[in-house]
Amino acid sequence: MTRRFVFGFVVALFCARVLPAQQAQYKQNGPALMPDPAVTKGALRLNNKATICAIKWGTDERHVTAQMKAAAYAQYGTAPGKGVCALKTHTGTNGQPVTEGCEVDHLISRDLGGADTLENLWPQPYTQHPGAHEKDWLETELNKEVCAGKTTLQDAQNEIKTDWYAAYLKRKPPN
Repeated sequence: MTRRFVFGFVVALFCARVLPAQQAQYKQNGPALMPDPAVTKGALRLNNKATICAIKWGTDERHVTAQMKAAAYAQYGTAPGKGVCALKTHTGTNGQPVTEGCEVDHLISRDLGGADTLENLWPQPYTQHPGAHEKDWLETELNKEVCAGKTTLQDAQNEIKTDWYAAYLKRKPPN
């Protein structure tokens, strides 16, 4: 048996037997859906400002497998295109139709040192606002603040882990 097959089998078994009894609940914070902190606790891969600020984000390799994504959806009792992840179409900034549901997102973003582990992943809707698009903007903004010395890496990690929505509101761009 290959490692991938064994890992996939273990994830499927975990999801089928353990998760239904322990399904996470989204938490509401104003209009934002937040991950369940009992399940999505956040996890770090890097905790060094110099390393984080030297990485060209978007060019490094992400290590979130299809099995990890499936497990993240299962933890929250949803699936791609279902429930809070139902697909919706809107007009993109380029005028073209865009269909979105959820992304499996890192609670502590990779550009703040977040790990590619299940403890740091959750299905976040694109279709609610604030949602995945706004959190993506915040992740980039926090990385800029850390690298410019405006905030510490640990404070940025804690802020996004504890309440990304409050961190977003603090920095929200004008409409």
